[in-house]
Amino acid sequence: MTEPKSLEDIVEPEPLQGATQTGGPVYVKDPPAWSYFLTPAALILGSIVIAGTIWWTRDDSSGPGSTLNGAPAADAISSVPTASPVASAPAGLLDTMKSYARQTGLNEAAFSQCLGDSANVAELNGDLQEGKDLGVTGTPTFFVNNKMLVGAQPTAILEEIIQAELKGSPTTLEGYSAAVRELAAAGRFSIVAKKPDITGAAIEGNPGAKVVVAEYSDFQCPFCKQWTDTSLKAVRAKLGNDVALAFLHFPIVQIHPNAGNASLVAICAGKQGKFWPMHDLLFARQTEWAALK
Repeated sequence: MTEPKSLEDIVEPEPLQGATQTGGPVYVKDPPAWSYFLTPAALILGSIVIAGTIWWTRDDSSGPGSTLNGAPAADAISSVPTASPVASAPAGLLDTMKSYARQTGLNEAAFSQCLGDSANVAELNGDLQEGKDLGVTGTPTFFVNNKMLVGAQPTAILEEIIQAELKGSPTTLEGYSAAVRELAAAGRFSIVAKKPDITGAAIEGNPGAKVVVAEYSDFQCPFCKQWTDTSLKAVRAKLGNDVALAFLHFPIVQIHPNAGNASLVAICAGKQGKFWPMHDLLFARQTEWAALK
């Protein structure tokens, strides 16, 4: 699919009325969420417990609610594809992610087992739901405390917002430059009532820092990669006691079908204290794994 010509990838949810779709997003009425389905890799590789392959339903079919590793997927409306998932393409994605696990020094057996843990699916859906509740519609979207910045904006813009928070957290747009006010007029910057809950999120810097830059991101999003390549180094230079960076998952699978897989891989790397090395590797190698089926 052609990527949108903007500074972020955008999703405009259209909740389904209890139907099942394939090849696109799956929404539920209450609460809206995506659900992920993990495929047993033992069927392919024998010694591996679970593969982190995420299956989505197609627009031209429907079926009953499905299960996650044999247990009901809460509030999810989807189904596992009828075709056998033991084709070589999903194994290619799995093998690639396993190679990343080795590169980042993970225990491979624990990593494989983690990919099959439904609690990690719930964590993803939790980030997605909270992001939607906060008004996130695309990636990347940043919350610098209670200041919302949409899109891969210039590094100087984010640095200005961080400095403003360190100096006292402006309550009106008058506390910002003309460039930031222009973004506000375009709907890309706003002062909001609530900031994200970063409990359980991957954090660099002091979790109790005065300023937390919380990024809602998608590992397959080219604009997220652009921001990571051009601005992350500058933000990291500010991290410490006063400034922290938090990552929140917002995989937009209708245009990035492997984004949910990548999020699961990063979460499982985080269980072994390697979230950020995996984060950096996934973005650096995005073109390598994004097209795998």
